[in-house]
Amino acid sequence: MTDEMSAPDVKPSGAALIVEDNPIIALDTQMMLEEIGFAPVVVLNKLSDGLDALTGNLFSFVILDVRMGDETSLKFARLLIERGTRFVFASGYGDTDTLPHEFKSHALLSKPYTKEQILELL
Repeated sequence: MTDEMSAPDVKPSGAALIVEDNPIIALDTQMMLEEIGFAPVVVLNKLSDGLDALTGNLFSFVILDVRMGDETSLKFARLLIERGTRFVFASGYGDTDTLPHEFKSHALLSKPYTKEQILELL
């Protein structure tokens, strides 16, 4: 099966948010989301910027790094749930076992991930 055949019929659209503290991963993810069809794609490198980004913005999809430096992004994830925003976690540490039960229904992208893996979650 070719990549064109496995791509969804309807392209995702709307604004997307990436919360990622590694600038190389953030840039790579931004390019993948733009290729998929999201626009604009906003990148946050610090959780402290998260509330400002959510104020007045409606994101149709968020990729949320589980570990941001010394913090986890679980409070931010709870805000996304309250807003009804679709999101997936991303991690290079295999955090599936450490995520609280309330987040078990949210997918986890294992770094490094591909555009095809993101598409599978949409």
